[in-house]
Amino acid sequence: MIDKNIIKGIVIEWLEEIKKKRVMPRDAGVGLKRYIEYKHVVALTGMRRSGKTYLMFQFIQGLLKENPNNVFYINFEDERLSFVDVMDMGFIYETFLELRNPTGQIYFFLDEVQHIKGWEKWVSRMYEKGLKFFVSGSNASLLNSEYSSVLTGRHISFRVFPLSFKEFIRFKSEELLREESLYLPDKRAKIKMHLEEFISNGGLPEVVYEDRKDILQQYFNDILVRDIIFRYRLKFKETLKTLAIYLLTNTSSLTSLYSLKRAMGERSINTIKSYLSYLEESFLLFRLPFFSFSVKRQMLNPFKVYATDTGLRNAVSFQVSSDYGKLYENVVAVELKRRGKEIYYWRDYEQREVDFVVKEGLDVTRLIQVCYNIEDPKVNKREVKALLKASSELRCQDLLIITKDYEAVEKDKKELPPVKFTPLWKWLCLPE
Repeated sequence: MIDKNIIKGIVIEWLEEIKKKRVMPRDAGVGLKRYIEYKHVVALTGMRRSGKTYLMFQFIQGLLKENPNNVFYINFEDERLSFVDVMDMGFIYETFLELRNPTGQIYFFLDEVQHIKGWEKWVSRMYEKGLKFFVSGSNASLLNSEYSSVLTGRHISFRVFPLSFKEFIRFKSEELLREESLYLPDKRAKIKMHLEEFISNGGLPEVVYEDRKDILQQYFNDILVRDIIFRYRLKFKETLKTLAIYLLTNTSSLTSLYSLKRAMGERSINTIKSYLSYLEESFLLFRLPFFSFSVKRQMLNPFKVYATDTGLRNAVSFQVSSDYGKLYENVVAVELKRRGKEIYYWRDYEQREVDFVVKEGLDVTRLIQVCYNIEDPKVNKREVKALLKASSELRCQDLLIITKDYEAVEKDKKELPPVKFTPLWKWLCLPE
């Protein structure tokens, strides 16, 4: 059994460290805070190194000011806990009670809890005793079918993304987020400069201040090895890596399981399907389906793939000259997901395509095109034509084209809805 004094030392050390940490507030903390009154277990999921731990720290710092004796934090990636299993959890809890003698609501923060096999059964039992749990993990299966039967109706999943562009700017220079800065030429120039950095380096917190391709490549390898290969005991390790690099290189492009099978060569369609799902579960990337009111037609069409972080994508992909337009589209896809939007792409039989269909309930509420070079007349005509066609077919009047710099509202004919053009940097900075 683990030594009681070791546990006490770890608990005290972590909380003292958290108190001293300089934690930059994240917008996601506002969303997380609303769950404080819920009885449910709150599961923070997201890509490795996306900031789940520091989001916990942000939350813990606030709680420590109110009642420091009622907060417990432990990180199961701490090498001193490498031999701990679920049978030790009760002992750890008793040690905490002895150390702190808490009164009132107790808050338990269990970081990277997936390392403890059977953790969900212990959490479920202690949940019934009134403990409030926040747990984190780097894999979507943290609360998949393996655990859902144990925690049914008792958990809420909270997705943590890498930094948004607004958070990225806040890390760099918070004064640029003042609304007046958006209208001052020198400030606006700095915002645009930071957008170039954001698209190139991504939003993983540890690489905000410097371009560290080597760190991002290591993150990529850690995701493949620690979150997928070890977990699923994969046989075709190189196939997984090749598939991941291929998908990251071809973000924003249409693909299908059969086209991926052809690209991977000899592997079966079931292998490709499984490996793609593992890459999604690790939050390295996500799929965007075709929009149709017919589920069958939706399933028969190709899908698009987007990287959760463009910096990581750039660090490992085979880049080509046309990447910048794809990266703009990728940034918009991630931001829409961050905002909690249900999104699809649309395409008709004449190959006219709309990048994003935003759906709320049964209705399509917005259609979005992303175009880096919209000032080219041919490109402008093509993008607007596709948008208006989709508008008619999907009965949606809110039409937006996100651009590099162009800003306007255009209306060709009285019977057609207006098309709004907005620069990417402005769309990312201003609330809608």
